Amino acid sequence: MDDHALWELSLETWAALENRYEPAVQSIVEQSGLDGRGWGLLLAALTFEPEETTPAHLTVRNPYTAAELYLARLRICADKGYLEEYSAGEFRLTVTGRSSVEQFITQARQVMMDVDPLAPQDSSRLAKLYKQLVEHCLKTPPPPESWSITLSSKLMPSEEPPLPYIEQAMSCLGAYRDDAHLAAWQDTGLSATSLEMMTILWRKEVGSFDEIIKKLVFRGYAEQVYEKALDELRDFKYMSGSRRSPGLTPEGIAFREKIEQDTNRYFFTPWSCLSEPEKNEMGRFLVELTEGLKETTANNR
Repeated sequence: MDDHALWELSLETWAALENRYEPAVQSIVEQSGLDGRGWGLLLAALTFEPEETTPAHLTVRNPYTAAELYLARLRICADKGYLEEYSAGEFRLTVTGRSSVEQFITQARQVMMDVDPLAPQDSSRLAKLYKQLVEHCLKTPPPPESWSITLSSKLMPSEEPPLPYIEQAMSCLGAYRDDAHLAAWQDTGLSATSLEMMTILWRKEVGSFDEIIKKLVFRGYAEQVYEKALDELRDFKYMSGSRRSPGLTPEGIAFREKIEQDTNRYFFTPWSCLSEPEKNEMGRFLVELTEGLKETTANNR
């Protein structure tokens, strides 16, 4: 099984796992008064320790969202009693926040332990293969820098029981892919907002500037920021067409495709630590795991 197919299969399994544990933590989320993004901030705060959580920390991995929006969301978490604003713009988990996050993680992982459809020896073997891969990502010299995966690896549980370990390993790989993507474009001179605008045009998700604004409103930027990004792309000669019908030039398409190629090259370089038989073995386990999780999900509806 090739690396791309194995990663896509990992993502499918990861989604199936989330579908199984999500109902179990839904009551925790609902009682907290926070949305999913708020809980994401609490989990991030746990990984940043012993440092405080700041908008600057959060924009390292996700530079597409406005720092002001991160600050507003952090203060909502503080208003609910889960974070404390230690000094201006710097936050720490409160006792309540830490207890709630730990309860969230424990509950989700308990479900994973209970629903693992693999034979114990197969599940343990899959965990060892993921451990080998994650450890190799952490040891691989830059690029990319291993900032995001290092933080994610702080939440690694014990290898036994295996399924919670496997799920967190998938999260680590997702973080490493973010590291790879950042390494692929941050030295190009293009801003994050320009790159995201370019990406959704490249994927043909939007067809006009108004559609761009509507799609990216959740990022928290004013329309003027995207007008500036549009001008930036024109200056680089990556954008053509009118505001009503913008499009990428051949140079823009080639630039965005190179970013994708470099992202994949950085991301998949550590996967050479797995032999072809090991990758095939991993693929077989993931297919069985995914099918088993989907079957139990359907039976529980």
